[in-house]
Amino acid sequence: MFNISLSPMVKNLLIINVMVYLGITFLAPELFETFALWFFKNPNFKIWQPITHMFVHSFDISHLLGNMIALLFLGPAIERWMGSQRFLFFYFMCGIGAFLTVAVVDFYSFTFNNAYFMATSYRIPSVGASGAVYGIMAAFLWLYPNEKLVLFPIPIPIKVKYLIGFYMIKELLATFHIIGSNPSVAHLAHIGGAIFGFIMVWYWKKNDMDKYRIN
Repeated sequence: MFNISLSPMVKNLLIINVMVYLGITFLAPELFETFALWFFKNPNFKIWQPITHMFVHSFDISHLLGNMIALLFLGPAIERWMGSQRFLFFYFMCGIGAFLTVAVVDFYSFTFNNAYFMATSYRIPSVGASGAVYGIMAAFLWLYPNEKLVLFPIPIPIKVKYLIGFYMIKELLATFHIIGSNPSVAHLAHIGGAIFGFIMVWYWKKNDMDKYRIN
């Protein structure tokens, strides 16, 4: 069974995400639209949103909890493997990679299917750490495929390659509408974050992580 212990940067990210959630939910809900990520041609779009949206979650606390639980259980191992500062860079790049993936597809939809896009994605901002979290999941899958995790509330250890692999396949199928999907869930962002996370970890591992470690 994989041994979980909190690491410094994961701890900081957990605190920031929780504090932002509490601040926006209970003190300044008007900041939600300011820090959420809007389509870049929407007048609500601001230059800082590709970063800030990673720390904003929907008012439904389950959104925050799902991301933070994954970060808590998977993040420390990745941080220890690559070093804290490199992990922070990795985290942000996965989140930005998720944004870029969605932005490219959204721009295509805006250009070639304008009426549908204007009625849907144009009016709905993106929020959450899911892109970064799926990057961490992809890294964990690549580095520790045979380690075992327990998916609450099922008390049965499951190998990472099956557990996280299932989530990756599910997100991919949902992205292409092969299976049913929740319209409020940005499945494409999850896939984008996972792709960016995998590419970075694959490259660093292939070229010996010790050359790139920043503690």
